[in-house]
Amino acid sequence: MRSGYGRSALPVPAGTVLGGYANRAGASTGTLDELEVSAVTLGRLAWVVADLPYVNADLAEAVRRAVRREAPGHDVWVSATHTHSAPDTACPGHPVDTPARWPAEVPAAAAEAVRAALAGERDVELSVRRGRLSGVGGQRSGVRPRRTVPVDVLSFDLPDGGRSGVLVVLPVHPTVLGADNLLVSADLTGAVRRALAGRLGGAWVVVATGAAGDVSTRPHRREQTPMEVERLGALVAASVVRRLREPARLTVPGDAAMSVRYERVALQPKSPEAPPTGPLRERLREAERDGDPVLVRTAWTALQAAQLAAEHPPPADLSCAVSVARLGPLTLVSMGAEPYLDLAARLDRAVDGPAVLIGYTNDYLGYLPVRAAYRHPEYEVLRSPAAPGGAERVLASATRLTEKDQP
Repeated sequence: MRSGYGRSALPVPAGTVLGGYANRAGASTGTLDELEVSAVTLGRLAWVVADLPYVNADLAEAVRRAVRREAPGHDVWVSATHTHSAPDTACPGHPVDTPARWPAEVPAAAAEAVRAALAGERDVELSVRRGRLSGVGGQRSGVRPRRTVPVDVLSFDLPDGGRSGVLVVLPVHPTVLGADNLLVSADLTGAVRRALAGRLGGAWVVVATGAAGDVSTRPHRREQTPMEVERLGALVAASVVRRLREPARLTVPGDAAMSVRYERVALQPKSPEAPPTGPLRERLREAERDGDPVLVRTAWTALQAAQLAAEHPPPADLSCAVSVARLGPLTLVSMGAEPYLDLAARLDRAVDGPAVLIGYTNDYLGYLPVRAAYRHPEYEVLRSPAAPGGAERVLASATRLTEKDQP
């Protein structure tokens, strides 16, 4: 099969409003590491991955139009890495239109990256591996939160035995740097790219964010500094390199048929009634008395979420973008939301053959918790606009889309 890779820088001037944190102290003061827009072509799929907090539908459509001028007839996916140290591209509770500048600059960067990818297309063999990552990301909510996560590694291998590139799907919020950081950065995603590229001897590296809705670095990070970003990025890179030395979970045949399908799933919004904050304030006071910084952070964000939910009730017209790409026995599923980690495991069980779940793609709904999560008033549940059962509805839609391609 034919595949190519390209990238383009995404400059961000000082004074830009950054997204991801509601309580950020101010606008950007400079750049810690350069943002980028990457593109991978695989058959007739052009997959764009941008260092942005989120991609709303209007921005995704602008990118799609720009890319199709370079690659007519291609299906286009537009993913955000979800770094919280990049330009604010708007999220639920704000205007649905992406702020001016980025609907022009992001599509231009995407078109440049796709142009380079098409020019450099080569024959490759796609192999897929999955491993368990320790010491970097863990669930930040739930009764028994897991402290490890699965990582999917797609290797684009050359006929002569070399490697063209690697695409890593990492289900971890790339949020090592905190709200006090005012420097533009790709955060953990950028650190993984740098560390892995240094170990792969010239192969390109793209990192997309998977089912990271309830997963962050909070259980493992020692501090929120650029040095810690690099430490965690190196751990991910080392884990990926180990996976690449192991037998592939799947090798996609070179003549595998490809299909791409899309659907927008209507969801029931949560009740507009604001959640009570009294119990959450008491929980925060208890955590502060206990002194555990992780518990304090978890309790504080839950209170913050309840306050934000009161200010911004969910819209009545709610839906989630779902896309499925079938490449022979491999299934790639993208959701325009922050899917919970459990959805990735359920998807794997629901479809025939290996499946990889990617979040933050083609639109941005917000958090997509599984039904059981609604029993506990955590940040993600309180901030989600969707009523219980929404995640299961989206997963059922994705499963149906894969079944349409079965003989």
